[in-house]
Amino acid sequence: METISRQELKAKLDANQGIMLVMTVGGWTFRAKHIPGSLSFPSPSCALQTLRCDDQIILYSTSNGRQDTRAAFVALSAHGYRNVRCYEGGLADWEGAGYPVEGTSVSSAASRRWPHGHSPEGLELEGGCPHCDNGWSGYGWPPAETAEGACSGDQPAMAGGQPERQVV
Repeated sequence: METISRQELKAKLDANQGIMLVMTVGGWTFRAKHIPGSLSFPSPSCALQTLRCDDQIILYSTSNGRQDTRAAFVALSAHGYRNVRCYEGGLADWEGAGYPVEGTSVSSAASRRWPHGHSPEGLELEGGCPHCDNGWSGYGWPPAETAEGACSGDQPAMAGGQPERQVV
């Protein structure tokens, strides 16, 4: 698994090098806190349909050693993506270094915490659940040999050149 250090990631973001920084968690976790400029997808299949084969993709999760980042790396590689790296320290390492983060739980006015991370009605989740990773840990990836959107080297460029920054 190819990795990238915190310093190298910070330099790439500061230089605005056009990387696809993907947080491999469900939408609720992403909305709560993420590295500015990160992308989030509602499922691995959406990631496969949006990311291009030649994109420079950097994957990260909430902390070091998470299965979701490793599973995403293995799956993207199997689907033919050539420029995939992992930021193993993840959000915890980034925030621990004093670098900026953004999301709904960053400000002091963060919403009230309920026992299971969401209100009984779940209205604030906008379709996500904090206990669900939406398939990022491995079970949500379609097989490489039959996957829609797998890299074949000839995917068209997306309109506008960049995906939305919060594809949740």
